[in-house]
This record gives sequence, C-alpha cells and structure tokens, in this order.
Amino acid sequence: MLLSCSHYSTSGRLPEHIRTVYIPSFDNETAEFYLPQLITDEFTDRFLSDANLRLGDAAGADAALTGSVVRYYEEAETFGGAGVAGGTDVSGRRVTIVLRVEFTDRIEGKTLWESSNYSRWVIYEPDKESEREAAERVVTLLADDMIASVLQQW
Repeated sequence: MLLSCSHYSTSGRLPEHIRTVYIPSFDNETAEFYLPQLITDEFTDRFLSDANLRLGDAAGADAALTGSVVRYYEEAETFGGAGVAGGTDVSGRRVTIVLRVEFTDRIEGKTLWESSNYSRWVIYEPDKESEREAAERVVTLLADDMIASVLQQW
C-alpha cells in the first residue's frame, strides 16, 4: 500500500493524447507593457514542468493556452495614522491582475478550462517591495492557480 502512494505524477492528469502545448504571448489590454511576456513565460514554465508537457508550435500542438491581460490595478489597501503632510499614511498597497484565459484540447476540438475573470492580488509594503516585485508575485500565484485548475479537471 505504501508503494502505491509513494509516487506522484501530474502527467496522467490531462487527457493522455495531450503531450504538447502551444502558448502564444498573452494579449495586453493594459498600460503595463511588461506583463504579457512575464505571464507567458511563467505559465509556459509551469505547463512544461508541472504538467510534464512539451512546447509545441501553432500548427501542431495537442493543446493551446491562450489569454489576455484584461486589467491591472494598484491601489491603497492599508491605512495608518497621520502622514507627514497631515494626510493619511498608506502602509500597504494592493496589486491586482485580471486575465481572460482558455486552455483547449486541439485534438478533440474542445475547451478544457476557461475563465474570463481570472484574478489574483497581493498586498505589499512600498518601503520593502516595489510595485513590479508585487506584480511578479501575483503572476506566480496566477500560474500556481492555473496549473492546479487545469490539472484538477482530470
């Protein structure tokens, strides 16, 4: 019984005929020019490592992950006491990224997973972390959730 539980693999969690994935650059509907490449790279790394897929081309891949960065916003989250100029001091800020994503089985011609409002956020302290670093953490969380969502379907 112990032997059957000692090995974990995600390779059998997608339909068996899916061995390659095509992931074009995400589209961008925001002013944050760096996000599409950051997201595409992170999602590609996750599908290749965690789902044990190989990268395929536009014409021949078994599956495709396509998406768009729909919204990006950064806003005050945590307020402290009075600031230097008598205003309210902001001690925490929130970065939120919203995506539209679709994972399709190109062999069988069907959508395996999709979301038009796929989002995550983090709170960061501006004196300890930059907004860009916080956005990178959000992208990591999005990739974690994405791979889990796709693999849990199977």
